[in-house]
Amino acid sequence: MFIPAFFNVKYIDESGFLTDDALSYEDLLNQSFQNGLSDNGWTFPQITAANLVLIEPSMPDGTVWYETTNDLLVIKINGALRKVTTTAYP
Repeated sequence: MFIPAFFNVKYIDESGFLTDDALSYEDLLNQSFQNGLSDNGWTFPQITAANLVLIEPSMPDGTVWYETTNDLLVIKINGALRKVTTTAYP
C-alpha cells in the first residue's frame, strides 16, 4: 500500500482551515487507505513471484500478498512464505 510521506509545511491557514498543501496530503492519504480498505473487503498488495522473492526477507511475519504469477494468496509465517490453499467457495 502506498502511504504518502508526511512533509513539513504550514498545515492550517489564518482562517483555521487546512492549507492547499495540507489538503493535498490528506487527500492522498485518504485515497491510499480507501484503495486498501473498501466496503467490499480487504485488498492485498499484488506482486509477482519474482518481486516477492526480492522483498520477502525485509517483511515481518503476518505480511500478506496476492501473488499474481501463480494466483496465490501468500502469508509470511514464522519467517517462511506460506500459500493459502483454496477450494471452490462455498
